[in-house]
Amino acid sequence: MKTNRIQILFLVLFGVIAMLMPELAMASDDFGMGGVFETVTKVITGKWGKMISIAGMACCGIVFIFARQDMADGFKLMLQVVFGICFIVFAVTIVDALFSFSSAVI
Repeated sequence: MKTNRIQILFLVLFGVIAMLMPELAMASDDFGMGGVFETVTKVITGKWGKMISIAGMACCGIVFIFARQDMADGFKLMLQVVFGICFIVFAVTIVDALFSFSSAVI
């Protein structure tokens, strides 16, 4: 019972601190320092991220095509997860190309 109260007190204290000092989350660039989430996003969706995601999709496809019958179910699932992550990273490029307009849209 006492540990539940301590945990609740800790969570409330953490919430109050997070509301009073949002700069500790470093989620924006308003305070002169690069946000952690912004940096991670730039790394993942940057030039190298695109190349790695394309190479990952190609490797997953080749392995799946040539060794589909010999793979265990766990390895197939892992391959599908890696392919999905690579596709999501590459999808950012596709969405930017389709929906970023540089001129007026009528």
